[in-house]
Amino acid sequence: MSDPEAALQDLQARVDNAQQLANMGDYDWHVPTDTNIWSDQLYRIFGYEPQSRDMGYATYMEHCHPDDRETITRIHQHSYASGEPFRITHRIIRADGQVRHLLCNGEVVLEDGVPVRLRGTAIDITDRVLADEERERHAARAHAEQTRRQAALEINDSVVQGLTAALYALELEETEAVRDYVRRTLDSARGIITDLVGPIEGPVAAGDLVRTSPSALPG
Repeated sequence: MSDPEAALQDLQARVDNAQQLANMGDYDWHVPTDTNIWSDQLYRIFGYEPQSRDMGYATYMEHCHPDDRETITRIHQHSYASGEPFRITHRIIRADGQVRHLLCNGEVVLEDGVPVRLRGTAIDITDRVLADEERERHAARAHAEQTRRQAALEINDSVVQGLTAALYALELEETEAVRDYVRRTLDSARGIITDLVGPIEGPVAAGDLVRTSPSALPG
């Protein structure tokens, strides 16, 4: 007959190993006594040795990113009042100062309409978030490069060729044609600039459109 205590220890070891592989921890907060039971992996996610310190609700909130605390509090309070489960992604600041991104799920246990327990899981999704951010940066760089290429083509088609035609007309002393080519070329250049930077909105202060370095025309 198997030893129940040994079986329980084996089960706990299996659960801890599975949570380490998934980088996921679980918690069970007893609200009236502010007793928060964390799994070993949740301690590791927050940068602590397993079971090395008490993790009451206030301590947990201290580790939440300052910009996320208001949202977290609002979601928890809604769950307390309604009994509805919640799901939230937020940042924490670990004991070593490192910022991590967590996907948290939780549910409130009510007794006579009063919240007595808050329990759930937290998954460290930092690697996924950073990978998504890198993909977005790569897509933004690719879009910017495509925009520059398109602008170069439009400048060649509209501006360079327009100025070339104006020079030919100038050599032929066709003054009206020169004016027409220059006017259309300037209109095209303004259109390209607007497409690149967008229309200027709001008041323009003195110096806003001044170059940081002087432009130079080819000699």
